[in-house]
Amino acid sequence: MENKFRFDKKAFVFYFLMSIIFVDFSNQVAKLSYNPYFLNTKNPIFSIVHLNNTGSAFSLFQNQSSFLIIFALCAIIFLSVYVIKKVKFKDKIELLALTMFNAGAIGNLAQRIEYGYVIDYIKLNFINFPVFNFSDILICGGVFLYILFVLFENPKKKEQNENQS
Repeated sequence: MENKFRFDKKAFVFYFLMSIIFVDFSNQVAKLSYNPYFLNTKNPIFSIVHLNNTGSAFSLFQNQSSFLIIFALCAIIFLSVYVIKKVKFKDKIELLALTMFNAGAIGNLAQRIEYGYVIDYIKLNFINFPVFNFSDILICGGVFLYILFVLFENPKKKEQNENQS
């Protein structure tokens, strides 16, 4: 079986640039949690609060920053290599999903390296749910979108590849 490696520059540029944009946006939004004007602003849907989270989602791995940093670095490297080797620009849903996940991981990683914790600031007022941040939204949104891609788009891709053989 022949391994055809074709680096898709458009896909990688999109992945790289959009990751930077998402991380920067996430960083700017995190700064709202320091602003007294926004802090503890309440509405029926959400509040802006400030919480230092030394763990990961749902308070797992509390005070395990080294492990979480290593895990995030491995995930980011793995995703980047995967995008370089496998993802094409035409696979927009897959590319966006992986970009969102990557940007969320980088955003949380940067805060964890800089502060030793992640700043969570979005509190949902209509449900009892842990406080989270925009990077968490990117990670969860990316995973959800990738699951949809695997369930609905990937079988089409596999079928097309089989028909071409």
